[in-house]
Amino acid sequence: MATPTDHSADGFELPVVAPVCPSANSPGVSELPVESDSCPSVPPQSAAQHQTQRGGLWSRVVCRLVSAVYDRSLGVFPPKVRIETTNACNAKCVICPHHKMTREVQRIDGDLYRRIIDECVEYGCREVHLHNFGEPFLDKRLEEFVAYAKGAGLPKVKIFSNGSIISEQRARGVLQAGIDEIKVSFDGATAEEFERIRYPLKFDKVVDNMVRLVKIRDELGSPARIYVACCSTSDKTQTMAMLESMVDGFSFGKIHNWGTEDYETARTKLRKPCRRVWETFTVLSNGDVSLCCLDYDGSVILGNVHRQPIREIWRSEKYRDIRHAHRRAEQHRLALCGRCSKAYL
Repeated sequence: MATPTDHSADGFELPVVAPVCPSANSPGVSELPVESDSCPSVPPQSAAQHQTQRGGLWSRVVCRLVSAVYDRSLGVFPPKVRIETTNACNAKCVICPHHKMTREVQRIDGDLYRRIIDECVEYGCREVHLHNFGEPFLDKRLEEFVAYAKGAGLPKVKIFSNGSIISEQRARGVLQAGIDEIKVSFDGATAEEFERIRYPLKFDKVVDNMVRLVKIRDELGSPARIYVACCSTSDKTQTMAMLESMVDGFSFGKIHNWGTEDYETARTKLRKPCRRVWETFTVLSNGDVSLCCLDYDGSVILGNVHRQPIREIWRSEKYRDIRHAHRRAEQHRLALCGRCSKAYL
């Protein structure tokens, strides 16, 4: 990724990091598929490949039944909106393809952010996430953004953070602004494993920041919940033992392939519809609406909130085509979804 220019004067803390230092076992990221003019698709395949990727009769049964449940809750507006306030990051985690991102490193326009929040409130959106493919605390406006969303009446405002730059001042500010949930990404069962995976972050620094964050939360009497999110550890029990006295809970996920990686992560060949295309709307820092949070380079764009309201994009033909493919276990027709490990049981 090219080194961006310095925007610190206008409230944007760009990270300074050493070159990426992946582990010997970290996978590479393959070339992204190209978006077509209509429903984004992957190249044609043989009948045998088609049947294998489609997963057969049981995949179609599963996708029809599960998507019928999702369809019942599909409204005119997404229940969750994810706003990428910045796509800058100060980490080079070996399980993350951020270093492959070719998008310009930038922060979202403030007026656009407020318009998004206003539309979310108008249509009864339940939850807004102020993160996507960057570290939200690199944006000095984070506290202002949280306060605006909560003041406008949003029920839940949430962020994911790598925890490395949550100073006392920033912790106090975001809690006083009314944040409802903070999840700190934390991988590894030891300091050594953490620092290998989440390079160049320092284990002791992140732990100290979490301890202080919880202490300030309790001091202020804030109802905010603070969790640890972990997707890579050699010993889940040890990870929990290190941190369970500090936080409110844990969220353990699984390594996935971002829809573009070559390594195999799916446990079965049985397809499932992805809840994200019925539930979550992702706005990138330039206003583009990407297929989902795993689309780190914005390779599948469904609209742009500078030009269209969220409700219009959410019920657009592109979104309908994507949901239809998931209903029929035809994710193989879609860029990213076709290879994504999260499209399998």
